[in-house]
Amino acid sequence: MIRVEVTVLTNNIVLPFQNLRENHFLDFIELNKLFASKSLAEHGLGFLINVYDVVELDQPNNYKLIKKIVFDTGGTNLTYLHNIDVRGYPLYDVDCIVLSHWHYDHSGGLIKILERIDKKVPIISHESAKFERFFKRVRNLKNEDLMGKKRIDLLPLLSSSKIVSQEPINIELVKNLKGQIHFTKEPYEILNIEGLKIVTSGEIPRNHTEEDFNNFFSLQAGILNVDKILDDKCLILEFEENIVLLNGCCHSGLMNILDYVRSYSDKPISHIIGGFHMAGSSDKRINITLEYLDSLEMLNNILYLFPIHCSGERFIEMANSTIYGRIKAFNPSVGTTFYFSK
Repeated sequence: MIRVEVTVLTNNIVLPFQNLRENHFLDFIELNKLFASKSLAEHGLGFLINVYDVVELDQPNNYKLIKKIVFDTGGTNLTYLHNIDVRGYPLYDVDCIVLSHWHYDHSGGLIKILERIDKKVPIISHESAKFERFFKRVRNLKNEDLMGKKRIDLLPLLSSSKIVSQEPINIELVKNLKGQIHFTKEPYEILNIEGLKIVTSGEIPRNHTEEDFNNFFSLQAGILNVDKILDDKCLILEFEENIVLLNGCCHSGLMNILDYVRSYSDKPISHIIGGFHMAGSSDKRINITLEYLDSLEMLNNILYLFPIHCSGERFIEMANSTIYGRIKAFNPSVGTTFYFSK
């Protein structure tokens, strides 16, 4: 039997007394209260994924590890490493690192994690990680104040913290730490065994106008332009009967991502875990997204959503309204582990 364990090691909340398993009859979830009480939260996201070959479920010491994946590395406060140390999980046996996109709250722990792994390890990324990126920090700053500027023109805005910047990935440092970067716009297969395939998405087409945006920027050929965050990707766990989907920040838009996944496979999506990027969305946009979700084919007529990090409580509240009775949404604490077996 194949068993997949997905642990949330970085998220915005720690709730040691959260009890989703018993309170909502979610038998695929566990949260260790002691570990959670020692954990830290930050604005960021990071998962650890272990794939096992299991003979007997009640004999975890005999589980054979098939693949160990880091999906996003948390933020710059390094909660990923703190929280993995609390649990006593090693990193030396990590087989692969996947970066959903090159934003500080998803890539902040990369260098320290590579130091811990201390062996050759592939890093799946996108060439947009080579851009220096900029984020507005004041509401009255207009896009036209930034578009087409050179970096030297941005220094007054940077010094006054009206914008902040994120440096591109340090390729030489990553190489020195034995990281082997694969910059790709295409899907990347991480695992393909009987009963389970794990694939990262490629670039996700932007077809739903409701999910378009123009408030992120990056230096491209020395000039500041709108950054559509084309590196935004998801991780697809394809089982025999269903798909479990892990998102980073969902900058591509949840509906666009699901269009992509449905073009990849016609299997029903049973669980979506990760950032939904809906925290600042209007009720109208949330309802459009929920109507789309409600129209999907579902395994056993239920779609489990775990919108964390950038998703917003309003989205969860509206998802759990009686109108969308087949959708169940929860915000799991740091330390939550999901179990999927086949």
